[in-house]
Amino acid sequence: MFFLSFFAVLSVAMMVAPKKANAYPGFARKYNFPCSFCHIQWPKLGDTGHFFKDRGFMLSTTGKANGLDMMFQQPANQNYFPIGFHMSMAYYGTSVNGISDPNSGKPVPGWANGASANTPWDIESGGLIAPWISFWVQPGYNGNSGMDIVKLWVRFDDLMNTTWFNIYAGKTSMDTPFSNQRNVYIGTNSPWTMYDYVPGTAEVVNNGGATNAGFAFSGATNPMFYDGDQVAFNNDVTSIRYFGYHINNGGCGTQKAFSVNPCETRVSISFIPNSSLYAGQSGMSGSGQSQTYTTGSNASSGAPIQSNGFNYFMHITQSWGGWGRTNGERLGVFALVGEGSALPGSGSGGTSPSTVYTRFGVDAMANPIPNGGLNIFAAWDIVTDPTGMIALNTTSGAPGAGTATGGGATTGGLQYMSWLVQADWQPTFHGFFSASGTNSNMISLIYNQLNMMQQPTFSGLANLPGNFNNVMAFTLSDRYWLWGSDRADISLFAQYQYMIDYGVSGMLSSFAGAAGGNFSPGASGGSYFGNVEANNFSVGIDFAY
Repeated sequence: MFFLSFFAVLSVAMMVAPKKANAYPGFARKYNFPCSFCHIQWPKLGDTGHFFKDRGFMLSTTGKANGLDMMFQQPANQNYFPIGFHMSMAYYGTSVNGISDPNSGKPVPGWANGASANTPWDIESGGLIAPWISFWVQPGYNGNSGMDIVKLWVRFDDLMNTTWFNIYAGKTSMDTPFSNQRNVYIGTNSPWTMYDYVPGTAEVVNNGGATNAGFAFSGATNPMFYDGDQVAFNNDVTSIRYFGYHINNGGCGTQKAFSVNPCETRVSISFIPNSSLYAGQSGMSGSGQSQTYTTGSNASSGAPIQSNGFNYFMHITQSWGGWGRTNGERLGVFALVGEGSALPGSGSGGTSPSTVYTRFGVDAMANPIPNGGLNIFAAWDIVTDPTGMIALNTTSGAPGAGTATGGGATTGGLQYMSWLVQADWQPTFHGFFSASGTNSNMISLIYNQLNMMQQPTFSGLANLPGNFNNVMAFTLSDRYWLWGSDRADISLFAQYQYMIDYGVSGMLSSFAGAAGGNFSPGASGGSYFGNVEANNFSVGIDFAY
């Protein structure tokens, strides 16, 4: 009752939207099923929903669509136009401690609040247009850049009369361990640090909670260094993606917490050509094969960064007793390998693809309380970015810019590891909440940690401390499914996050700003590398039709 009262009071003040999420009641309308048939807590998929999505939007277990699955071949089966609408609204607040005004040296006021509008709405449509062809299109309004295409792809199934051979083409996900766009958590850029972390940029800024609330950091647009590895797990990418699977039907419906009966083996490999690794980063501009680097001594010449080469992401999973979302368990391994041109000023020289970055990891799912009662999942990865991917930020800036002086070429790359653990509990409290659908409630606890194993080094500059931009974060979330049917869904949510970002206080407050806008970490000493704490919360409403 506390949660319901909390939502009822605060949701009245909701004004603008936060994040993207995939929620499409069009499929429920198609089959006359409630949305809870696929979603254990909208938009989080259960086992049935995961099965439906991976089959290319069909309920058929054979890999070949039946008449009910078809969108256009049998118009008599269609009683709706295949289109949906989604919107979210949220109010944010944050308290930040650990940074100071660059001129007075006094602590910056630690509280900010407001509304964010990253993606106020989007339109969705998808389904089968032939027994072996499916599609998805999702345009939307992005508050930062206007109209945008979230997803746009076509999938070709069963190309050699086997479920092992299916192809996606277009802008689609990389099939990361857990879908960022299907999470039920609002209030940060991503609930998982490994998905949105950018080395050199303070995570307390990139995470989004403080900036969504309107907290302005003077050094936010000037990271300590630039890292060319910009393939973030949050993003959908234009790619060609191979996808294959095999189902052992006898092992997928056990509805047990633990099983040794094989359910599904699946493989996904994304080929991501010319991924524009350097686009979208402060101090860099351009798109496509030729990027322009506008930082440091190369700013006046606009030295081009040519072809970024090729990138591959692979994810292999095996499940037992179910698909791991609501029953059974799942184990997976993933890898991201890419090549890119060396950044000017990195010390590597050359503009042809000559540097290789890597990300390797494992993921797991389990259901101690089956049928959606308690779902636990985790992931761990290790990232290596070589010297050529990194360049010190030496842009001449105005007072407060917080850029580095006295540094030269990059002399060493970086390496870090990160991990997450999340528990999603969906209690009924002896009938007070439903098990799924309307009147169901999900309580989630998330733990994130990231540790730098090797900090980058630069000639003429003291080494960064080993814990620079390490991250630890706890998140508590509650989501209540207020209404769910075969036509529309409404959910209410509240979220609290505590984050500590190590060694970034000077970068956020431009510690030496009063001395001309530049800093020398070797001269500023330990005071420059203080820790920053952020307490972020958000409340809001989610709607899909």
